[in-house]
Order: sequence, then structure tokens, then C-alpha cells
Amino acid sequence: MPLGELTILAIESFIVGFSGAIIPGPVFIATIAHSVQRGYLSGPLVVLGHMLIEMPMILALSLGLSHIIGSYYARIIIGIAGGLFLLWMSVDLFKFSKIASFRRSTELSKAALMKHGPTLSGLTLSFMNPYFFIWWATVGNNFVFRGLEIAGIVGILVFTVSHWMSDLSWYTAISSTIARGRTWLNDRTYRLIILSCAVFLIFLGFKFIFDGINFIQP
Repeated sequence: MPLGELTILAIESFIVGFSGAIIPGPVFIATIAHSVQRGYLSGPLVVLGHMLIEMPMILALSLGLSHIIGSYYARIIIGIAGGLFLLWMSVDLFKFSKIASFRRSTELSKAALMKHGPTLSGLTLSFMNPYFFIWWATVGNNFVFRGLEIAGIVGILVFTVSHWMSDLSWYTAISSTIARGRTWLNDRTYRLIILSCAVFLIFLGFKFIFDGINFIQP
């Protein structure tokens, strides 16, 4: 069992997933809105809905779609496209890190009216987000294919669990902070986390592009 490669896959999956989770979006807003009303369990329940929409995506990629997308030409295109997508995301993170305010995001989210429970909100808002499909068609598929190459179903499980743990840890921390009224997550800490993820995405973005170009046969 290639434990070293699996460890690297787990770390990269967690960090990349975490960098996407911390950006305020539909799921972030749903977590905050439900946490104000329902308490600290809102975060895990929203993530559960997010997981439910990701399960068929990972299954489809693992059972065939990944092999189709992982063909010679598609592998080159996806590697480069995934790298460019991460670089674009890193630029967006850098810009956001300069103005990010956890308190302002919280105040704005209080105006959101959540008609459904946290799990259904997590599922529907993930499905309605176009970036969800872009991410899985590029970056997510790259990780799925790597997991298959490294250790088959075990590699898929390592990627899946690590990816979900990033979402679960972040949104649980958010819901717990709001529910308990804690203030440890100030603007400075929030911006530092975002900036660190932006730097990592630059590294991984260039790595994906290099791997895609290097895959081209002379």
C-alpha cells in the first residue's frame, strides 16, 4: 500500500477543499443563517446535504466517467484546465483576503430567509452553484483519477474522506462560533487563512498545469 502517496493525496485534498469552503458562498451563508436560528449542529447538517450531492458525482467519476475524462487528450486538457481554474481561484482569494470581514459576512447572512432545513439547504444550494460542477469537472476529477491510480477504491476513499473533512471542520467551526457567541475568529485570522490557501493554490495550480503539459507525448 503506497502510504506516502496516500498521505500526500489526503493532505492536498483537505487543503484544496478547505480553500474552497472558506470562501463565502451559498453554503457558507446557509450555515450562518441556520446557525443563528438552530445552533451549532447546523454546520454538520448543511455539510451533510453538500455530501449527498457530491456522492453521485464521485461515484460517476469512479465507475467510468473518470476513465473517459482521464483519457490521453482529456487528461492533458483537464490537467491544464484544472490548474488554470486553481490559479484563477487563488487570484480571487488574494483579492478577497484584503477586504474579508467575518463579522460583516455574519451580519449580512442574518437577513437570509432559509425556508428549508439545513441539510436540504446544503444540497440544493450546492446543486444551484455552477462552480460546483466546474470544480468537479476539472480539479475534483484530477483528484479522483489520482486516487484510482494510487490505490483504487482505497485511494477514492482517502480523497473523499479528506475532502469532506475539510468542509465538515470549517462549517462546524463556523456554526459553533456563531451558536456560542465566541469571537476567536476575527478578521485578521480570517484573512490570514484565506491568504495561506491562496498561496497553496498557486503552487498546486502550476503543478496541475505542469503535469498536464508533461503528459504530452513527444
